[in-house]
Amino acid sequence: NITADKKHDYTAKVDATGLVAGSDYFYRFMFEDKASQIGKAKTLPKEEVEHLKIAVASCSSIWSGFFNAYRRIAERKDIDFVVHLGDYAYDYPDEDERVRYIPPYTKDVASLAEWRERHSYYLLDPDLRAAKQNKTWMVIWDNHDTDCEKPGTQADAIQAFYEYLPIRMPDTLHPERLYRSFRFGKLVQINMIDMFLFRGKESYAENQKSILGNYQDAWLKSQLSSSTSTWNLIGNQEMMGSWMSSKSKVIKLPGNGTYFDPGNWDGYAHDRKRLFDFIKEHDINNTVVLSGDAHMSFITDLTTAPRNRKIYNRKTGEGAVGVEFLPASISRGNMDESGIPKEFIPLFQSFSKGWNPQHLFCQFSKHGYGTLDITKERCVAEFWYSKILSMQDVEYFGRGYTVKSGVNHWERKFNKRRSKSTFPQ
Repeated sequence: NITADKKHDYTAKVDATGLVAGSDYFYRFMFEDKASQIGKAKTLPKEEVEHLKIAVASCSSIWSGFFNAYRRIAERKDIDFVVHLGDYAYDYPDEDERVRYIPPYTKDVASLAEWRERHSYYLLDPDLRAAKQNKTWMVIWDNHDTDCEKPGTQADAIQAFYEYLPIRMPDTLHPERLYRSFRFGKLVQINMIDMFLFRGKESYAENQKSILGNYQDAWLKSQLSSSTSTWNLIGNQEMMGSWMSSKSKVIKLPGNGTYFDPGNWDGYAHDRKRLFDFIKEHDINNTVVLSGDAHMSFITDLTTAPRNRKIYNRKTGEGAVGVEFLPASISRGNMDESGIPKEFIPLFQSFSKGWNPQHLFCQFSKHGYGTLDITKERCVAEFWYSKILSMQDVEYFGRGYTVKSGVNHWERKFNKRRSKSTFPQ
């Protein structure tokens, strides 16, 4: 028996024991003669694993559009686990993205009570409920989930996040330390990190700010260097590889003239180089970074110097220390919603690839999620797209890219057709 009380907004958490590794379980909650819907969860395996397929999601603004991508994830029979990389619940609706405008929950949250209301409001969506009901989630927060721009509200946002997401209750002394690891036998280790709450708060050297904070930085490097898994995945909120811009006399580009977003890893280039150098110096192979936040789609080789041909070969990928997979947003807007004419979007994509030789693929106007299909020999990343302006029963395959074990860069040939799977269309 468990008690759901006012202290945690009548939410309930059960840390079940005695479960068999690598097994499917069904569960429900009972209160007197009333029963909840039946949920499904899969436990992590301990034995040898030959194959794993996960969904990768981020940026689900409930006002920006319908959660068709969540419904498609829920329906897939080939996926048991979802890695959600943040901006699960938005603190406010964007003025130009009120596709589903349902008052009164369009205000900007500013208290624990309002954060709890926001999470409850999200759970009114049947597509989100289906994804949470049928899959095992591994989730990290980002800026919209924590709303830390307002003084004094971060602790409230963190508490509500723990209460309403499938995460064990935190260390009471350090509730901000959400970073943690998941192991799937010896095939995969997933390190979920938090670059958002810690960036710029500590220095690792004089005049050099850390993006992860010194404690988390040491933890991640220890996890990577001690890993016995074939593949080392890093769940990361915002783009880790560079997204460089170029000064234009014709149009004004966002950013600082060098990077489109100096608020992410691009603003901590020296610290990023420390991590990439660590991976290279310790011969850590098969590093795959999963990222969100950008609302767009990217396939990227990770390298310390994308434009230095002596360090990185654009044509072959030689010189990369790992790869990055960044699927599109579940619903939050990108270029398609920003007023840019559709005929100009391919031109922007072409410019961006020209400025960024480490980007094999970018797509700036579609929404959806990604899948990562993993065996000992390779990882296959796929983009899946869904419409967001109305409820839909279909999704569209974008592209698929492969990284082979021990190679540390994406294959230059991409898949135009979807991989085999067993989910309904």
